[in-house]
Amino acid sequence: MSKIKIELPDGTETECIHAYGLTYNAVVQKFFKDTDLKTHIEEIRDLEIRDDDIYLATFPKCGTHWVWEILVMLKRGDAEYDTREKETLFLDFKSSKEVDKSPSPRVLNCHYPSKLLPKGVLQKGTKIVHVMRNPKDAFVSYYHHHKTFKTGPLAQSFDKYLPLMTGDYGIYMFYPWFTYVKEWERFTKAHPKQILNLFYEDLKEDPVREIKKINNFLDTGRSDELVKDIAKACDFQNLKKADAEVKIKEDPKKPAGKPSPMYRKGQVGDWKNHFTVAQNEMFDEWLAENLIDTDLKFRYTL
Repeated sequence: MSKIKIELPDGTETECIHAYGLTYNAVVQKFFKDTDLKTHIEEIRDLEIRDDDIYLATFPKCGTHWVWEILVMLKRGDAEYDTREKETLFLDFKSSKEVDKSPSPRVLNCHYPSKLLPKGVLQKGTKIVHVMRNPKDAFVSYYHHHKTFKTGPLAQSFDKYLPLMTGDYGIYMFYPWFTYVKEWERFTKAHPKQILNLFYEDLKEDPVREIKKINNFLDTGRSDELVKDIAKACDFQNLKKADAEVKIKEDPKKPAGKPSPMYRKGQVGDWKNHFTVAQNEMFDEWLAENLIDTDLKFRYTL
């Protein structure tokens, strides 16, 4: 595991952890060709935020693509697919110069913890939509992500992968999952009018209901009919089809006419196909221990 220190707005420092089994030099070479990770994070924190920006915050594998499309449609006022991929405005791996070139309105999306928010998001009171997913499904999805993209030693059998996910460092390059969600919970209590917290499972259960919540939160004023059209357009299978047929791929390595491997199942409860009884008991103990000081509740089935 590697760490770098990032200075926060209050002058304190936080340690960012990289858990992909790569050195930081390897990460820099792969994602940040003209800079390093520390400099990239600092540049994103200094990103100029526009008055009509929306900020989408998610832990990896918690519905980023899905909700990004919903937000774009609500903001634009139609149920047509944007030809851009959400990665166009993905702050984790896009330079501030690239993001600056994107026309408004922008739906910025990022996996960074709340401590690493762009400063302008707080200064302007930018609306934040934060999406959470039950950790069992999120971790299973991330397991398949690492297997698909062959990301270091984490791309191994699930029984070896699970202890890595529940370790002190977790599976993300900055924080373990439980630290991430608890910090966003604290942020919500400090800035209740600025953030809308959604759950992946609620969106699956009743997308129209949840999109109406987003519509009200953003004051986009869209009709019930349009909300229903957006819910249909953003159904998992429809999004997967649109990714293959509509999206203009930025990465030349992505095959034309095929959906991104990011679209796997999009289900609630797939964790049951991976966890043994013993693993599930261990995981529940881990959750009880680490979420003892939070009010967060998660659903694992529908």
